[in-house]
Amino acid sequence: MKMAEGREQITEHRQVTGGFFSANLCRRLAVAVRGVRADEAVPSCQPATRRLQVAGTGHLLTAVFCLLLLSSAHAVTFSAALDRNVIRVGEQAVLTLRFDGGQPSGVPRLPDVPNLQIQFGGQSQQISIVNGQRTASLLLTYAIVAAKPGDYTIPAFNVPVAGVMLPSQPLALKVHPAAAKLPDTEAYRQFTFVKLRAGKTNAFVGEPFAIEVRLYFSGGGEIQMPSLQGDGFTLAPFQHQQGQEQVGNAIYRVIVFRSVATPVKAGKLALGPAQCAFNLHIRVGGNDVLDFFNRGVRAQAVTILSEPLTIDVQPLPAEGRPADFNGAIGSFGMSASVAPTDVAVGDPVTVRVQITGRGGMDGLQMPPLNLGETFKSYPASATTDMPDPLAMSGVKKFEQVVQPQSAEVKELPAFGFSFFDPDARAYRTIKQPATPLRVRAAAAAQAPTIVMTATNAAAAAAAATELVHIKPHLGLVVAADASALRQPAFWLMSGGPFALWLALLARRKQAEKLANNPRLRRRREVEKLVNAGLAELHQQAAAAQTEVFFANLFRLLQEQLGERLDQPASAITEEVIDERVKPLGASEDTCQSLHALFQACNAARYAPVRETSELAKLTEQFAAAVAELRKLEVAG
Repeated sequence: MKMAEGREQITEHRQVTGGFFSANLCRRLAVAVRGVRADEAVPSCQPATRRLQVAGTGHLLTAVFCLLLLSSAHAVTFSAALDRNVIRVGEQAVLTLRFDGGQPSGVPRLPDVPNLQIQFGGQSQQISIVNGQRTASLLLTYAIVAAKPGDYTIPAFNVPVAGVMLPSQPLALKVHPAAAKLPDTEAYRQFTFVKLRAGKTNAFVGEPFAIEVRLYFSGGGEIQMPSLQGDGFTLAPFQHQQGQEQVGNAIYRVIVFRSVATPVKAGKLALGPAQCAFNLHIRVGGNDVLDFFNRGVRAQAVTILSEPLTIDVQPLPAEGRPADFNGAIGSFGMSASVAPTDVAVGDPVTVRVQITGRGGMDGLQMPPLNLGETFKSYPASATTDMPDPLAMSGVKKFEQVVQPQSAEVKELPAFGFSFFDPDARAYRTIKQPATPLRVRAAAAAQAPTIVMTATNAAAAAAAATELVHIKPHLGLVVAADASALRQPAFWLMSGGPFALWLALLARRKQAEKLANNPRLRRRREVEKLVNAGLAELHQQAAAAQTEVFFANLFRLLQEQLGERLDQPASAITEEVIDERVKPLGASEDTCQSLHALFQACNAARYAPVRETSELAKLTEQFAAAVAELRKLEVAG
């Protein structure tokens, strides 16, 4: 067929979901499929002013092909968001309309709101490629300025996209007077904000979980470690890393602070808010590209807060709790070995245990060995290998030396490691079977045997004939000089070995006493730790090292109270003063002093600057409280 001459070719574009189609394109498709003349009606995509006349199979195939092209377009998504929802009169909030997968037919007109001036600011396009998929987004921005303070609502509105009306959600905006003092969190929200995230919001008492404090800011410096309110939690020191992240239409610098929180009591506990303090850099003039020396940047000291979280903490179930459970919480595996297995009575046998997994690795202890009187045991040693900077996963190895005391010993008894698995919400016990041993009796010392030969016998007989006869007379008798007995050196040399033997015996008895009394051993260790810590507190107070001082003071409080109450140091909070310390007989003054020390540590997170004299006074107060605590009568 020949195309009709002199007929005008009309090309129209219609916007559809995912792009634009040309009527001329459909005409060309029709010609290619069935030889339709160019002056004939074009199926589906011809303008409404020209009627569609489809005749024959060729026209039908063309219509189906065009419909398939139309149906292959992507779905459109539309969202509207404010960069801040609290401003002052005269300040500007930015409303962003985001379109993914399509475009509106024009610039949408927003509904009028009394006392709000809404002005279109411009448009931009974002293109992202994820896993080879290219996505284009259109961003339309509007500047919003309020003339009067009050609570405003931008009502929902519809935007036509590809013949479909897409609705928005109502947006709330609170406007304060121009002279009002806003919290930094609200006043500088367009420049910086902070988010608090937790690895889980449902946990058990003693179960550690990861937390993140994410600080977003456009620019800044002198950033301090965040402080986090967490009554009922113990918090590990923060680890941090930096990066960039796009939020909405802006790119922020991000510092991610990671830590581990461990709840120490049950209930719905508040975690946070997280507080970050730093100097925010705000551009007040100049070009950020050509301003090499940041002359157009103002440093503003800000303190911003995150939203708090609520963590639902449940107590560990009493049902099914193994008798040897010692507080391990997580998911673990255990392997063990015993060597050597062929020994004599009193020879050392080394028991090696390796525990791997994820959970509270720091609190893991050597599984108890029920050895009875047939073995003598020594304290276990422990080493850790934790590639995880938060110490949430890794390997912990134990070694314990035991000595069989009888040749009747045939095996090292079986033992087990029990822990609570929070994912399964149940207790687990890993058993290690008994290990056969071959124990020999200790060999007795024998007198040496002398073999006499004929030559030796002859020499002995010859020597007997050469013996000199005993003197029949004593000769001249002289009195012995007794002056040596009166010399101190004589008695020192005579009694020195005996005194050394007594000292070694006493030391051995003391070591055995400590080995058989873990409570006493811990008391000695904590005394040394606290005494050394007091010296450090004096030095830190003199140097006005506030943050290090209060961190050290809080740690020493936990160690001393934990030893007195026979509790892990990480489980000590201010609540134990009234619940556990006072019933032991502590005076009211001692309890008040301990409360004041805990409260000073908590207050230091928000007002860390203190005078040297005040830090020295807190050191003396802590020393006095320690002296009173050591006077309490406790078991062990």
